Amino acid sequence: MTHPFPLHVHLNVTVQCAIVGPGERCRVGSVGLEDPPLVVFLAFTHQNWTMTTCPDLLSTGDVASRLGVSRQQVVNMCGRGEIEHVMVGKHRRIPMREVNRILSPSLTREQEKSLWLHRALMAPLLVAPEEVIGRAFENIVCWKREHRSDGMTVRYLSDWEQILNQGLDAVMETIVSPSPEACELRQNTPFAGVLDDTTRVQVLRTFKEHWNREHQFV
Repeated sequence: MTHPFPLHVHLNVTVQCAIVGPGERCRVGSVGLEDPPLVVFLAFTHQNWTMTTCPDLLSTGDVASRLGVSRQQVVNMCGRGEIEHVMVGKHRRIPMREVNRILSPSLTREQEKSLWLHRALMAPLLVAPEEVIGRAFENIVCWKREHRSDGMTVRYLSDWEQILNQGLDAVMETIVSPSPEACELRQNTPFAGVLDDTTRVQVLRTFKEHWNREHQFV
């Protein structure tokens, strides 16, 4: 079977390869092969065949369970080219890295900066939760009066209102979540005025240093 991944073989043997699903591991004899991700090697020596598989490929059902969506949704995403996959016979197999990519998407600079500022809210939330959540409710009431009732700003404020009503755990989960929904909510945060100017400036300075250090080659 032809495959798109590079081979790394350290024996003078005849090598064939195939791609199979997770858990399908079989070893006969002992032939030293270095497996690149997602590839199965079948190497023949004078007497033995050795097959080594990599467990990084998931079925569409496995991916659906991990993402919390239906199997058909995963199939549709594969069809639209939104998820990298390979065909094993008639079955789609998806690299685990694709699941990790979807669950932990890369953030833009502005999104990560907002995340850092909201992480700084954890301390005041834990120390004085009623005061902080109360301040957020006050901001929501005030800002709703200033914006159109059918606008996106009011929609985000209403979403925040629901989260605040769910309690402290829901609030803390939202302010540090990397999900796209949480990123959008943080861009429309009701927590303005909670951090004092000194803390805000220090967080932004630290974030800038972090971004320049960690993302300089991105």
